[in-house]
Amino acid sequence: MPFGGSLLRLAVAAEPVTPPESAEVADEAAAIQAALDQPIGCAPLAGIVKPGESVVIVVNDITRLARSELFLPLLAHTLNAAGVPDSDIAIVFALGTHRAQSEAERRAIVGEAIYRRIRTYDHDGGDDANLVEVGTTSFGNRVEINRRVWEADRIVLTGEIIFHQIAGYSGGRKSLVPGVAGNRTTTYNHRMVLDSRCRAGVLAGNPAHEDMLEGCRMVGPDFLLNWVLSPTGRLLHVTAGHFEQAHLEGCRAAAHMLRTPVQCPYDLVIASAGGAPLDIDLRQAHKGMEHACAALRPGGSLYYYAECADGLGSAILEDYLKTYGSEDEMERALRRNFVVGGHKALWLARLGRRYDIHLVTNLDPGLVERCGFQAVRPAAHEKRLRELLREKSPGRVAVMPHAGFTLPAVAGFGEEIQ
Repeated sequence: MPFGGSLLRLAVAAEPVTPPESAEVADEAAAIQAALDQPIGCAPLAGIVKPGESVVIVVNDITRLARSELFLPLLAHTLNAAGVPDSDIAIVFALGTHRAQSEAERRAIVGEAIYRRIRTYDHDGGDDANLVEVGTTSFGNRVEINRRVWEADRIVLTGEIIFHQIAGYSGGRKSLVPGVAGNRTTTYNHRMVLDSRCRAGVLAGNPAHEDMLEGCRMVGPDFLLNWVLSPTGRLLHVTAGHFEQAHLEGCRAAAHMLRTPVQCPYDLVIASAGGAPLDIDLRQAHKGMEHACAALRPGGSLYYYAECADGLGSAILEDYLKTYGSEDEMERALRRNFVVGGHKALWLARLGRRYDIHLVTNLDPGLVERCGFQAVRPAAHEKRLRELLREKSPGRVAVMPHAGFTLPAVAGFGEEIQ
């Protein structure tokens, strides 16, 4: 089971629940170049940019398995060949409301060669001086965007497409809202998590997605390069072109490649978030936990591996766990005054009430218990699992080594993308 940057091994009789076998792209560079040369819904990037124009490339942060170091050299070469020198290019990391990154993390994301050539900046959604208000969505959300991104002559969005609990799928419009949006914009959008239509794998009728998309249209990015990765980080699919049309095509590909038919429910699911960076903190590891629980019967048991080297990943998440004693209290507090991070505490508490969850982690056991989970130290993971198997005598057991990439199928799933 992936655990941070390592593996924890166990022996258990269980049904594997993994993404369908999809052919990995043999020549990754050639596939990326082909997508750049034959984009969906717009001209090739080389025909859009002009010498003398400034270009900002929006790139995923350290919490994502994105392989930006593979794509950025090809993007930079395309821009250079079109007459845009490195000095007119900047990279902005789409941190959203995540923590600032270290220099080593920024270098690791883009690769040493690009880091030496092109300026890189972390987005700070709390820095009002570097935000520009660009409009208000039909949902009433005032859209504030990073000034450096807004003032660039050309904007290129990049990133991986994977299931997302609020927006349905990552990628596309999400690079701008919430990626480089102001915290007020993100908070307004994320309050929609209280709407049941916001869920993984669903775009149609999803208000959070539609709000993000309206905000993105106001900015009007010039080009998009998105991709779908396997759980091991190999390229499965790449899409490029118009920020809306190409993203939708990529979401369809992700649904086909990562949606996993299963015969539910299971009595016990043994799952891992998928290792670093998917389990960098509990805020991120929660995503795979939701996927794993989708394969469980009500009251079933989840045995979940997530190292969480960065802790909870949100001071507000920790505050909510310490302040409120139940899911109902958290929901009332969020309806009174929504704060990003509090919604994660609500979701965790909800899972803790519905299922018997055992979390193999380095987190403080007291914080784990406040979620309604039982904490398991990594050194004791095999012993505790054997005990659990004896105690529960589960009938149907599944193992899900890459839960962050694996969404168990539900009725009508694929029909909801459009």
